[in-house]
Amino acid sequence: MINNKKVFLIYIISFFLFLTLILFPNYNSKTKLFTFFVKEKIETPFIFVGKEVRDLLMVLNLNFDYMNTIKKLEGDNNYLRSINKYLLTLTSKYSEQNKIFHQATIAIPISIGVQVLGDRNLVYNKNFIINKGSKNGLVIGDYVIDGLNIVGRVVNINLNTSEVVTVKSINYGDEVFINGKSYIVSGTNNNYLSFLRQKESTEAPDFQSGDVAVVHLNNVILRLGIVSFENNQPILLTSDITNLENLRAVTND
Repeated sequence: MINNKKVFLIYIISFFLFLTLILFPNYNSKTKLFTFFVKEKIETPFIFVGKEVRDLLMVLNLNFDYMNTIKKLEGDNNYLRSINKYLLTLTSKYSEQNKIFHQATIAIPISIGVQVLGDRNLVYNKNFIINKGSKNGLVIGDYVIDGLNIVGRVVNINLNTSEVVTVKSINYGDEVFINGKSYIVSGTNNNYLSFLRQKESTEAPDFQSGDVAVVHLNNVILRLGIVSFENNQPILLTSDITNLENLRAVTND
């Protein structure tokens, strides 16, 4: 096997021979032929290697562009996934509202924005104070809502403030409609209301888990909760009262 030093020496000798023939033009046709032969033998490997290296660099450059494109597409895909998740959340939220109103004409309640004053810990406190009162047109019995969900009702009123009892309180009671039938419900100091009876009837309640209980307020419909069952007894699950920043008091009853 030819070692690397011998190969290197052969290339050096060939190079200088080629250089000599180029620099000294006084040579005959045989010398020219020999020069051409040597030149071809020396140039060809370098030309071939140069072409292969150039092609390799082109491939690497294309791969780099492809990797950048893939990375960008992955980023776009993640962004679209987050948008899709957000839209699915909105769809779920509004599909529930649509279930409430699918057989009714939607009417927007006349309401005013209110702010909660003082202690906002509704885990232990079932009542809270708002910064609107009789001066703003509120009366006892007015509903306080978050979106279209009932949070509570005004039970005491002053000129500039009102006291609201939440739907979780044992002091809360209301008439609701489920599948067109009227029922009386009462708070339990928990996140659900209990059914007292079906209004004007002694028949057993006719509803299923997941049915929506609404309150009719003139031409407005508000949601109080969703029917569920606990120990084979019907209960009305209410929304968690955690966001007290966007409450409104309904004034058109």
